[in-house]
Amino acid sequence: METSGGVIFSAPTSYALPSCDASESGLEHKLLEYQAILDNASLGITFTRRRTFLHCNQRFSEMFGWESNELVGQPANLTYPSQAAYDRWLRMAAPVLRSGRRLDTEVQMARRDGSIFWCRMLGRLIDPRDASKGAIFITEDITERKEAAEAQHQLLLEYQAMLDNASLGVTFTRKRRFLHCNRRFSEMFGWTSEELMDQPTHVLYSSPEAYEELVQTARPILASGRRLDLEVQMKRRDGTLFWCRVLAKSIDSSDPGKGAIYLTEDITERRGAQEALRRAHDELELRVQERTAELARANEMLQAEIKERQLAEERIRYLAHHDALTGLPNRRLLQDRLGQALEMARRQRHLVAVQYVDLDCFKPINDRLGHHVGDLLLQAVAARLRGLLRAVDTVARVGGDEFVIVLPEMHEEDAAAETAQKVLAALSQPYDIDGHRMVVTPSIGVSLYPRDAHTAERLLTAADCAMYYAKGQGRGNWQIFREGMRVPG
Repeated sequence: METSGGVIFSAPTSYALPSCDASESGLEHKLLEYQAILDNASLGITFTRRRTFLHCNQRFSEMFGWESNELVGQPANLTYPSQAAYDRWLRMAAPVLRSGRRLDTEVQMARRDGSIFWCRMLGRLIDPRDASKGAIFITEDITERKEAAEAQHQLLLEYQAMLDNASLGVTFTRKRRFLHCNRRFSEMFGWTSEELMDQPTHVLYSSPEAYEELVQTARPILASGRRLDLEVQMKRRDGTLFWCRVLAKSIDSSDPGKGAIYLTEDITERRGAQEALRRAHDELELRVQERTAELARANEMLQAEIKERQLAEERIRYLAHHDALTGLPNRRLLQDRLGQALEMARRQRHLVAVQYVDLDCFKPINDRLGHHVGDLLLQAVAARLRGLLRAVDTVARVGGDEFVIVLPEMHEEDAAAETAQKVLAALSQPYDIDGHRMVVTPSIGVSLYPRDAHTAERLLTAADCAMYYAKGQGRGNWQIFREGMRVPG
């Protein structure tokens, strides 16, 4: 009897066939019973002879994409990716099968549509002394298992080593009684196969309460047609308890009276390994926590240093593009902002206005009242300019008492003139600086893109010329650049 993953299959030699005087109906019933077991197995089961399929159950046909019975009479290499792959498998499998041992291997196989998938295959010759009598194979699609997370790879290898060397017990039960069981199952529990026949299934459980708990868990799963898969403590004939993995599936989920197939695997060693792994994990977790606390303290210091360096770098970047006294953009950032404004104006066909602002008579104030008062005055002027402008506008300090205003997204020239008038009016209001009341007027020159120039440098030059022209007109006024304006001197 060969089993895997909740499936039972019994070769004809596992049980005594009906005697010659058995009725035909009894024989037919027995054959139907075997057929039911095969057709409802959750793994693929095949019988081959001379490398040809003589029988395959429904699961095997479905697994490989064939209709029922289409594979009968087909060569066995039809389910392999290539003839070379099949030949390699034969070279590996033949010595195992002919020695009378059970074949248990994982191999890549091919569906009808050519797609490749991984299978676990268990097989054994009907008669190792005469290979011509054929062989029984059980095939399970293990693609998902092969694609399991790499983090569990080492643990899976340990489990696989145990599973590859474990025998599986298979039983067929009906109305909570054993009707069939393979040799491994009976050996696992310390009974003979004959002794277990017609025994109530509760004899293998630790207590009536444990058995009823299993029944309550299994009943809805089996009734829904799903496969039961759980781990439970079971009892040998001598009363000792051990851990088993139990997989089961109903023959017909709509009729529980037809029975179910159970596969039982001794997982006592695996449970011990899991417990050892848990203990090791707990010890490692403790060490990790201790080390983590140390690293956290070191990380806090490192983060503080990083934060301090980041602030310093941000300050350096800020100072590289801003005037240290007023906080306004400097000439470098002005060039970048003006370039961006011109590029957008070219795409969207907008106007750009540039205003060059120079404070009238700033030097005498600086000389008479001192640089401290002069610096405070420049900061007050910068504050007034920021308060006048839109979010998209830019005001920059480009010299001692010189400021440049960039006005993008202008729709008409009159708007530039209005803004210049507002700037003139705002800056001409009295200032109260460090106990001194003073009035400082600006001279403002205005240039327009694209009317006056098409580049940032030429626009600034044009606005500068207009500013000097405003000073020549008596200061305290604004002028829009026109052809013929020239810088004095």
